[in-house]
Parts: sequence; structure tokens; C-alpha cells
Amino acid sequence: GLAERRSEATVIAHVKRTPAEAFNVTARMQGTERALPPLVVMTPRSGWWSCASERGGGIACWLEVMRAMRGLKPARDVLFVASSGHELGQLGIEIFAERRPGLMKHSRAWIHFGANIGAAQDPGNTVQASDDEMEGMMSQPMTVAGLAINRRVPRGTIPGGEAGVVHQGGGRYLSLIGRNALFHNPSDRGPEAVDPAMIARFAAVFAGIAKTLAGA
Repeated sequence: GLAERRSEATVIAHVKRTPAEAFNVTARMQGTERALPPLVVMTPRSGWWSCASERGGGIACWLEVMRAMRGLKPARDVLFVASSGHELGQLGIEIFAERRPGLMKHSRAWIHFGANIGAAQDPGNTVQASDDEMEGMMSQPMTVAGLAINRRVPRGTIPGGEAGVVHQGGGRYLSLIGRNALFHNPSDRGPEAVDPAMIARFAAVFAGIAKTLAGA
């Protein structure tokens, strides 16, 4: 009623800042040919509320790619980063890149596990890529594995999440973001929020992509 009558309202919000320290989790797998541009595998490790399905699937895929690469001898270095500050404008990945001048443009590629991968509530998938090669490397094995692609971000569009930082920095990337009815919701918690079998399928697909890009 009030909205239909275009009534005006005043909202007063009490806001305070609390200083805190955040950190990125990083690892490096050394390649046999150190002169080759490295591969970077990234996912955010922070978000709003409990964010079980917002962050859980991406972190699980990130860890599974790391495990799949264990014991292999990739040709190039593989850098892993789980970044903080996602909810503050992707601050963590910006700092990670700033401390490694040249990494953004001169990497082989960046693999980005975005939000809501394998969410159980209203699932859906969006693929984002810097170019046709990157998109093909992602979409082809996803299709073979029976993983739906509901949306493709148009080429040249600034992608969502940390992939947007890579895009603006001139790097090559392939990125996956899911859909989720509990996105940015305090109820995003507990085992019912995620689909473990779906997450496992994504992890297997992207482990294969990472091995190819790393020359393992």
C-alpha cells in the first residue's frame, strides 16, 4: 500500500567499523620448466554469513584440484590462492596480484571457482572466459560430464567475482559461477545447502583442465 502510494520513508542505519586482519591462503607447486608462464588456481575463502554453499563448493574444487596435481610433475609452476576480502570488492586477490608484478598478464591462465558451485537450492551455472580457447577448455568437458551451462557471459563483458580483477588486468581466465536460492542469506548453512555429488563432478572436470593447462 505505501509503495503503491509512493510514500516517502527515512531509513537511519547505525554503522560502526571494527578493525580486523584477514589473510589469503597460498601454495605453489613447482614446475619442471620454470621459465614457462604459471597457472593460477583461485577461489574466494570469505563471504557473507555462514556461506556454506556460497563458498563451500569452490573451496572443495580448489582443494581437489590441488590433490589431483599432487605427485605430478607439471611443466609450469601452479599457484593456488584462496583469497579473503571477497565481500569487500575482491580485496584479497587484488593484493595477491599487486605483490606479484606481471603475474596477471603473463600467466598461462587463471582458473576461478566462483560462488555457489554445487548449491542444492535452485542450482544453475554461468561460465565466464577471456576468449574462445578458454571457454572451450571449460565448456567441452562440462558438457561431456553432463554439467549444465545455463548462461555464458558475453565476450568482453567484465565478469563477476575475482575473475573481473583478472579481466581488468589483462589476464586470461576461465571461470565458473553457480546460482543459489540461499545466496547472501543467513540460512546458507548445513549439509542440505550443498550437493556433494555435483561438487565432485565439477572438481573432476576442473582437475582435468588444470592438468592440461599445467602440462602435467
